[in-house]
Amino acid sequence: MRLRKLVAAAVPLPALLCLSIAGVAHADPLVTMSANAAPLASSARSGDVDAGQQISAALSLKLHNQQALQQFLADVQNPASPQYHRFLTPEQFNTAFGPTQADVTKAVSFLKQNGARGIQVSGNGQAITFTGSAAQLESTFRTRLGNYTDTTNGRHFFANDAAPSLPASVSSVVQAVVGLDNHAVKEHSATTAAPKVVKAVTPSILKTAYSTSGLSATGTGVSVGFVEFDGYRKSDITSYDSKYGLSGGSVTTVPVSGANYDSSPGDGEVEVDLDIEVVHALASKVSSFVYEAPNSNAGELAMYQKIASDKRVSVVSISWGSCEAAEGSSAANSVNNAIATGTAEGISYFAAAGDDGTTDCARQTGSRSQAVDFPASSPNVTGVGGTQLTVTSSNGYSSEKAWNDGASAGAGGGGISTLFTAPSWQSHQSTTKRKVPDVAGDAASGSAYTIVSGGTSGNVWGTSGAAPLWAAFAALQNQVHGGALGNLNPTFYSVGNGSSYSTGFHDVTTGNNTFNGTTGFTAGTGYDQVTGWGSFKGTGLSGLIG
Repeated sequence: MRLRKLVAAAVPLPALLCLSIAGVAHADPLVTMSANAAPLASSARSGDVDAGQQISAALSLKLHNQQALQQFLADVQNPASPQYHRFLTPEQFNTAFGPTQADVTKAVSFLKQNGARGIQVSGNGQAITFTGSAAQLESTFRTRLGNYTDTTNGRHFFANDAAPSLPASVSSVVQAVVGLDNHAVKEHSATTAAPKVVKAVTPSILKTAYSTSGLSATGTGVSVGFVEFDGYRKSDITSYDSKYGLSGGSVTTVPVSGANYDSSPGDGEVEVDLDIEVVHALASKVSSFVYEAPNSNAGELAMYQKIASDKRVSVVSISWGSCEAAEGSSAANSVNNAIATGTAEGISYFAAAGDDGTTDCARQTGSRSQAVDFPASSPNVTGVGGTQLTVTSSNGYSSEKAWNDGASAGAGGGGISTLFTAPSWQSHQSTTKRKVPDVAGDAASGSAYTIVSGGTSGNVWGTSGAAPLWAAFAALQNQVHGGALGNLNPTFYSVGNGSSYSTGFHDVTTGNNTFNGTTGFTAGTGYDQVTGWGSFKGTGLSGLIG
């Protein structure tokens, strides 16, 4: 959802919205949470949300010592620092940077005073999810909730008419209110039935072309997490492993906020299957933890916080996201805090950069303005763009070009973030904002991934395949180097800017991501906003990772 002009902010709050139990909670001055501006531009209000409608939302609590946290995140990836790769345990992170127990108690008490139900605090105290009726939320956060229609694409959604307000004592510990609208639905980037397949890729092709066979690693002892908003059938994963003679590791579902889609997977089943199976293609013996959450901002936040607080995995593959404008700054920054937490604990995150070129909002809001995908745009995430892979007759690497199949099939996402400043390892480039992607991998319909989904074998493509491909490579690196590696972007940029670039990366220099009639970026020598630094040369890049 775009951060939009408020078309109904002047709607008065009726006296009925003041709950009798809220007197104490609202005794101190109200503070407007300006970052929670509602996604209402280009939208038409069609009436109030039914007062009894149940809505799940969340409070994202503030971290402490933010400047020290940013310094630690830099030091922990700096080989010259005494802190290099001395990652924190969740308990150590909570002590140094997390909300205090007093912060959590204050926020929970506020919710209870206002009638919230089902209150759940994340393991690290950073997120508090809850449920309330529309009337309760209107009273609690001092804003009406309306039904809207996005006039650019006809999508119906509910949203807060104005930015929410909190008592000053509560706003002092709360970063954002998440979930007062349902405009943001996470999109996956996997597309099936590829019409242009030249040569579909299989585990043996991927291992040979991307040179991982010589690593003598299978992912043994490494745990990989998957961010999912739908379910899967373990029989499909078993069939894939059997089809290609892989010795698959365990696959475990981790329900979040009551979500567990495995008994009846929906349209996103192919995405979940693709993610797990592509990781198995290179690193078959990893232990897989499939996190499944409600497809909402509150569900997304709860999932990322659970991944960080559980600390069960050292690599995370992400193929679902929203364009930054659809996500909104408050939700994006809340999730970014969760990802920063995991990064400080040594988790490596890889996210698909999207399949709509530079027009990442096209499918979600109808806008064809330049936009990038979140969470690929997070500085704590490696954003993965798309290429078309060509191999030799013996499955060796031949060439790659930027993936762009046009309107029928998509193009690799890339561009400039509007939310995040350029991190230090990217600040030498010609912008003050974060650039996406960082790296790239096979994503084209011409070199689609063959997977098993819904009991049948088929071809799937998109940056949803490229993200788990890189996650699989990171899992192999965890095994090779004997432990977690955290945010690998500083290493990738150091290699890219150094004399060993051609040893570690295939530089993709042809193609572009112009899409939907919007001029994009062109691939070229070195870094570009279509393919980043390019795809990995398995054994070569492995030797450059500390």
